[in-house]
Amino acid sequence: MAARDSSHGAPRTPHALLAGGGSGGHVFPALAVGDALVERGWRVSFAGRHNGMEARLAAAAGVDFYPLAARPWVGRGAFGKAMALATLAGSALRARRLVRRLDADVTLGTGGFASMPAVLGCRLAGRPAVLVEPNAEAGTANRLLSRWANRAVLAFPETANQLRCPARVTGVPVRPDFFALPAVSTENARRPRLLILGGSQGALQLNREVPGAVAQLRQKTVALTVLHQCGRDHLKATQQAYDEAGLGSEIGGAVEITPFLNDVAAAMGRCQLIVSRAGAITTAEICAAGRAALFVPLAIAGGHQEVNARAVVKGGAARMVLSAELTGERLTATLSELLDEPATLATMGAAARKLARPDAVDAIADEVEALAKGSRRNGRGARA
Repeated sequence: MAARDSSHGAPRTPHALLAGGGSGGHVFPALAVGDALVERGWRVSFAGRHNGMEARLAAAAGVDFYPLAARPWVGRGAFGKAMALATLAGSALRARRLVRRLDADVTLGTGGFASMPAVLGCRLAGRPAVLVEPNAEAGTANRLLSRWANRAVLAFPETANQLRCPARVTGVPVRPDFFALPAVSTENARRPRLLILGGSQGALQLNREVPGAVAQLRQKTVALTVLHQCGRDHLKATQQAYDEAGLGSEIGGAVEITPFLNDVAAAMGRCQLIVSRAGAITTAEICAAGRAALFVPLAIAGGHQEVNARAVVKGGAARMVLSAELTGERLTATLSELLDEPATLATMGAAARKLARPDAVDAIADEVEALAKGSRRNGRGARA
């Protein structure tokens, strides 16, 4: 979709500014939509904190990155909140200048406090903004930003009541790589590989409980192998937990431990069963990949992780153990039940893929294009 420069009449390339950070759940959806826009002839850039994972992931994806300072305010005292607001005000003004300099047509905000300066700066520059909210319970940043945003795209219809802008249910944006993975078969599930996902920051509870369960499972399922994403700050502690479980000699062989997975799709493609938290993005990726899952929802995530997990369990694609009820024995028993039935893993994987929304990325890209087109139709004067 080529727009025309009003001063020269020459075609110009539309430009979207992506914004979000703090966790993979805020970064990967933005990059997924960004890829779709690039395929449609757009340019994309990314704005976020210079020391956030968004800077590293944007660079890895070959996307130009622009740092904007941001501070968290949830759970902070009066001084911390005042500092966060002062930082936000200054960054929003810098973002306004950035949007005008880049001549960005629209900003796509995917949540987290790191998204706020770019979205507010975009609106100060008179350009439209779209919010991505994948959770049933909207995040604090998106709740606040919805007062100024032009549109929100959602995974759950009930989320619309929590936001102040028009909203459309599109599903969660997931990269095509996940949908392209081959299905799990009964045969390859006979030599199972277990993937442990604690989110981009890692999950201490899973890091603590999984090694002992794996040690018990390998006593009767020697073919079982494990890929464990533990979080950047928890590598040594997780290695020690496997060592204490008697699997120290297996690290680097049957047991692979990594702080972070840059290519989650490839990791899912190598496994038949996933043990994971139930963040909205991770849940959507698991469904797109067509993999069976055991969810252990994060108890302090406002309850939305449990909502995410229950939807997949209801669809026959997962089991769930609440975080407060997780013990080594419970984990071992549940995993054993699943691993003992290769056909069940294949059936659950097929059920997961039926729950996926392969059209979500294109639906969101359609919204971005429609807003940009409407903004240009109103003239650049309205955007100044």
